[in-house]
Amino acid sequence: MSTFSMPDLLSYADVDARMGGVLSAEFEGAGDEPDDPTVLFFEGDLTLDGDFLSAVAELRGVDADAYSDGDSDVELIVVTGDLTVDGPIALYEDRPGLYVGGHTRAATLEAGDAEIRIHDGTFTHMVYGYYNHGTLAAGVIDTPWVIHFDHYMALSAPGARWVDNLGVCDRDADFVAGNGLGEAFVAEVVDDEGRLDIDAFLNRLRAGLPVLRPGARSARESAAATLDDQVSRALADRTDHLDLTGRKLKAFPAEVLRMPWLRTLILDRNPIRELPEEIGTLTALEHLSVRACGLTALPGSIGDLAGLRVLRVAGNSSLDENEVEFTLPAAVGRLSALEELDISDLSVQTGAEYEVGQMPPESTRFLLPDTFGGLVGLRKLVADGTNVVFPDSARGLTGVEEVSMSGSPARYLLTFPEVVTTFPNLRRLDLSGNNFDTVPDSLLNLTRLVGLDLSGSLGLLRDPLPDLGRLPALRVLGFGGQSSRGPEPGHVFLRELCAMELTGLEELRIDRWRRDGKRRRIKPEYFAGIGTFRRLRTVDLRFNGLEDLPPDFDTLPDLEAADLYGNRFPREVRDRITAAHPSARIDFGVVGVHRARADSFGVGVVYSQA
Repeated sequence: MSTFSMPDLLSYADVDARMGGVLSAEFEGAGDEPDDPTVLFFEGDLTLDGDFLSAVAELRGVDADAYSDGDSDVELIVVTGDLTVDGPIALYEDRPGLYVGGHTRAATLEAGDAEIRIHDGTFTHMVYGYYNHGTLAAGVIDTPWVIHFDHYMALSAPGARWVDNLGVCDRDADFVAGNGLGEAFVAEVVDDEGRLDIDAFLNRLRAGLPVLRPGARSARESAAATLDDQVSRALADRTDHLDLTGRKLKAFPAEVLRMPWLRTLILDRNPIRELPEEIGTLTALEHLSVRACGLTALPGSIGDLAGLRVLRVAGNSSLDENEVEFTLPAAVGRLSALEELDISDLSVQTGAEYEVGQMPPESTRFLLPDTFGGLVGLRKLVADGTNVVFPDSARGLTGVEEVSMSGSPARYLLTFPEVVTTFPNLRRLDLSGNNFDTVPDSLLNLTRLVGLDLSGSLGLLRDPLPDLGRLPALRVLGFGGQSSRGPEPGHVFLRELCAMELTGLEELRIDRWRRDGKRRRIKPEYFAGIGTFRRLRTVDLRFNGLEDLPPDFDTLPDLEAADLYGNRFPREVRDRITAAHPSARIDFGVVGVHRARADSFGVGVVYSQA
C-alpha cells in the first residue's frame, strides 16, 4: 500500500532553500537555468506500490506515459526521507531526475539520461546504467548485480557482481562483454552480440531462475585462481621472473615476499595502492614495474634494492580521481645501479578554469628528490606527461643517454627542461607535444645527440631557434608543426631550419605545418635548402597541403623513402619527384583508394586514385 504526504510542486530555488543548499551541492548548476526547474517535493518518507514513475503519476492524477516518456512538467523528484518502492525505479529519460536523502529500496534502479542522487540503497535484482548522458551517484548499495553500458556511475556495491555490458569501459568488471561473458551466462540472457539481454536477464531474476552457468567464474575469480597457480609454480620452481600484470589484485601479494631470489617483478595495472616496507628484502630484484597501481608513494626500503636496474612507476596517483599525487622518496637516490626510470603520467591537471578554445593550464609539477643525483648509473629517463622539476643534483649526470619528456593534451610543459642539456652523453631526446616559448642555446651543448624530437612543441615559440647544424652527431630530427591544442608555429621556423647546415641528418619529419586559408597556406619555398641535407634517407612531409616541393628536393642523392601523404601535388609534380628518385619508395596518397604500381623505372610508388 502506498503511503505518502501529498507532494508540493515547487521551484528548484524554493526546495534548495528549504534543504539548506543540499540540491545545489548535489546538482551543480541545475538552478542556473533561465527557467527555474520544477521540483516534485516529498518531505519525509515515501512508500509506493508498483513502478515508481507510474505510482507518482497516479497519485498526482496525471498521465503515466508523460513521466515514462520524459514529457512531464517535473524536472526533479525529491524525497527527503526514505523511499520504498515494491517495483522498479526506471529513469531512462532526461526528466524527471531523482534525489533521495534517506535509504532507497526497490526491485531495481535503472538509469539512462536522468540525473540520480541517492544516499544509499537496497535493490533486489540489479542496478543498471544504460548508455546516455545521465549520472547515477550513490553511497553504499546492496544489490547482487551492477550492470553498465557506458554509463557514468559513482557508487560502492561491495557485494555485487559487476558487468561491463559494452566491453570497453571497465577493466575491473567481473564480467565483460566480448571477454567470455557468453560462456559464463546461460544462453537465454545473452544476445547475438555477446552482451546481456537486460529484459531477459531481469525476467529470469524475477522468476528466481539462474543466470549463470554451473561453475561459471567471474573475471576476478578466474584471475585469483590463475594467480594462485602461478605463484605456487613460481615458489616450487624458484622462478626469477614474475609478471602479474592486470590480475585485479587489491593488495600486494604477500607470497611474493617468500621469493628472495626474484629478479623481475611486474605488478602493472593492479589497484594495490601501496607497497610493503618488506619489498626491500627482495635484494635480488633487478626489474620492478608498478605502473598504474594507485600508489601515492614508494616505501623508503626501496633504496635497499642495490641491484635494481629498471624501475617503472608511471601512471600512479590516488585512485580517488587523482586527488593525491605520487612522490618518490629520497631513498631512490641510493639506487646507484639503476639504468632505467619511468616516471610518466605523474602530473595531474590543476583544475584551474580556462575558456573554451584556450589551452588548458599547465599540469602540476612533479618534484624529484634532492638525492636524484645519486643515480650515477641512469641511462634512460622516461617522463612523458610529467612536469618534472629537477633538483640541482641532477645537473651533469654523465650516464644519461636517453630522455623522453613528451607532452599530451592534458599534460605538457611550457618551459624547456634546460637541465637535460647538461647531460653530456645524451644521445636521444624526445620533447614532442609540449608548448615551449623558447628553445635555449644550451641545447647545442649536446654534442653527442643523435635523435631530437620537437614535434608539436613550437606553437608558442617566438625567439629564433638555435642552429641545430652545430649538433655534430644529429641524425634524426622530428619537427612536426601542429599539436593537438594551442597555437600553430610560424612558418618562419621552417625557413630557419632549412637554412641550417644539417649535413649529417639522415631522417627528417616535418609534418602538419598546414594552415587553414589561402593566405596562410604553406609554400614550397619554405622548404628551400632541404637539398643541402645530403645524407637524408627518410623524409616525412605528411599533411602539409603542399602543391610542390623546391627543386633542390630532387637533388637528394641517398633518398630511400618519402612520405608525402596529405599534400596536393598535381600529376606532373609527382612524376617529376618520382623520376628524380627512381630507387626511393614514395607515398603520394591524398584521397581515395591507394594502389601500388610499378612506374617506368620499375620502382613501387604509391599513388592516389582521386
